[in-house]
Amino acid sequence: MTGRLLLLFTLLATASAQINVGSASIGGRVRVWAVSEDHATCEPTTRVALVASAGLTFAENSVNEQCVAEFFDVLEGNYRVKVTGPDLANFGETQITVSSGMAQDVEVQSRRKGNGGVPVNGASAFVSVGELGIPSAAKKEFDKANRLISKQEWSKATELLRKAVAIYPQYADAYNNLGAIYRRLGDVGQAREVLQKAVAINDHLAVAYVNLGRLSFDQKDFAGVEAFIGKALTVGSPDGGELTMLAYAQVADRHLEEAIATAGTAHRSQLANHAFAHVLAAKADEMQGKDADSAAQLREFLKEEPTGRRAEQVKNVLAKFESGSGTR
Repeated sequence: MTGRLLLLFTLLATASAQINVGSASIGGRVRVWAVSEDHATCEPTTRVALVASAGLTFAENSVNEQCVAEFFDVLEGNYRVKVTGPDLANFGETQITVSSGMAQDVEVQSRRKGNGGVPVNGASAFVSVGELGIPSAAKKEFDKANRLISKQEWSKATELLRKAVAIYPQYADAYNNLGAIYRRLGDVGQAREVLQKAVAINDHLAVAYVNLGRLSFDQKDFAGVEAFIGKALTVGSPDGGELTMLAYAQVADRHLEEAIATAGTAHRSQLANHAFAHVLAAKADEMQGKDADSAAQLREFLKEEPTGRRAEQVKNVLAKFESGSGTR
């Protein structure tokens, strides 16, 4: 085994915790219902934006025919939810807090032109396609739990989510949020059980598949990571954090060409750990005997992350390689 190979293994051995830390700040799902006074079908030009505290737009999307805009893998933090459109005299706006791995429903009232600028109350609870049967009592417990989640009051939030699913056993989002909490608390068995319930109820709930992937990553079940993150990719759009996790699992399972492709996608996301994707690609190249390609990936990493502990480790790997002590 080469000196360079040993150093790459040392670097990757610490990556598991780094990837988990990175992905812990990612993965909230936000669904917004833009309420109009007549609850009529929304114009396709109506837009919903998530505006971060610095005033920058994190994401923006059009509403569908049910006046719903959905956002996946939203970074943890505080946002203003803003609704705009040419038929609106003013935009509706509200504040939300997004937590990792959690699902959240938001109602925003908009003022249409010609009504004097007075908003009219919408429905008492968020309603979306496929969820018209959620009782208002269950939705109330879910919303209260989300407020506690933003304060990291896990025990109280768990109680409320349990109440929500007792009222409405088909509440996939509530099961997902329970799973995310149980994972944070280290209860793997409970987390897996309720997340499996979530995807059994709604097999298009991408955030639940991502949470199952994270559980598998915690257990070093890399085949599980590939399966669950792969499924999430077919029903949603996991970002750089989840893709980096997937690339790591593919390297571990020796699916090397797939790992290189996934690492490239993760890097292009420009989110969580995107520079580290070069290290994963370098490892996959090295395992195929492509030393020059591996070294090139590590140099690209240093261009993007020139300082810090990981940078020093990568510099040591390159020094071994370039001195000849890391050759085969």
